[in-house]
Amino acid sequence: MTPNPTPKCTVLIAEDDDLVRTIAEETLHTAGYHVVSVTDGQAAWEALPSVQPDVILSDVRMPRCDGFEFLQRVRRDPEFTATPFIIMSAKAETADQRMGMSLGADDYVTKPYLPRDLLSTIAMRLERGGVVLEAVKQQQRFLTQVLPHELRTPLTGVIGYAELLVSTGQAGETLTPEELLEFGRNLQRSGQRLLRIAEDFTLWCSLETKVAALHSTAGGERRKTAFITAEILQHCSLRAAEFGRGDDLKMEVATEEIEGLGEGLPRVVLHLVDNALKFSLPGTPVVLTVREQGGACEISVRDEGRGMSDEEFARVSVMRQFERDHFEQQGLGMGLALARSYARLNGGEFRLRRNDPERGVTVQILLPRTGAGRLPTASGA
Repeated sequence: MTPNPTPKCTVLIAEDDDLVRTIAEETLHTAGYHVVSVTDGQAAWEALPSVQPDVILSDVRMPRCDGFEFLQRVRRDPEFTATPFIIMSAKAETADQRMGMSLGADDYVTKPYLPRDLLSTIAMRLERGGVVLEAVKQQQRFLTQVLPHELRTPLTGVIGYAELLVSTGQAGETLTPEELLEFGRNLQRSGQRLLRIAEDFTLWCSLETKVAALHSTAGGERRKTAFITAEILQHCSLRAAEFGRGDDLKMEVATEEIEGLGEGLPRVVLHLVDNALKFSLPGTPVVLTVREQGGACEISVRDEGRGMSDEEFARVSVMRQFERDHFEQQGLGMGLALARSYARLNGGEFRLRRNDPERGVTVQILLPRTGAGRLPTASGA
């Protein structure tokens, strides 16, 4: 039996067969779930607002409102669109299973079913649903807190210095060359920060769109770009100098070119170096390595910073900065997500590991060379 869910979860069952419904109720009650059961899709739809189920278990063939119509209603409702929905159908009705999945069902169980199969399916969907819910919460936090802050700060600088220029002109006064230089530099910095935000989003959207397109087609020829390693390293050196850590950045390079799809690789590598510099102390090394390994180009960035917890390793995603409330940082937290998306686009691997027993983390991207095929997906990150 699947262990009791914690905290107690609510399952809404829509099933017109009395025997099947009773068996499902008893199975779930015994496993520790709170169960609400009804006899058709219309009754289930009417019960949704008051029940607020954590998962829905629905038959397909029911009177008044069948399982397909019920599923469509649920998926159109913003309040329940992410609620795990499992359809039940007879073993012979494979067309029903395909139809349900195409309409947005998360899983299915075939009748008659063993209690352990029902419980394991529900437990798996609840677990995955929790991950989705957490991702939604992170995106909501990003949209309501992080993004407004990241946009407001440079915009305040732009507007503030523009107002100073306007008020100076209205007063018929002039600025000294030193004041003009200071105003111009501050406007330039604020504008560059806004531009970086826009470019990061544009790159991430482009990578994710291309990954989705590759998954939905039968492959085909994919033209790669040969990036000059020295040019990427030059940008990284300039960034280290901006941090006042030019001597901390160590570069170990054994290949003159890096092949990759799209135009985002230089920005991806720069992000990884930028992260390593942000989260490690001056005087500690940040090592950027580019080399050939087993038919692939390996790009890795190693630091000796504060590192990451197990939870943080498991939750690397776009729009996420770890412990932002305790560690003040600029930016959108997109560096690792961009690296992972770029690796996926190229059929490569994204790896993230602690430098145990030493401090810090190492981020690694493996990009297969032309003709080497896709690399096996790494476990973990």
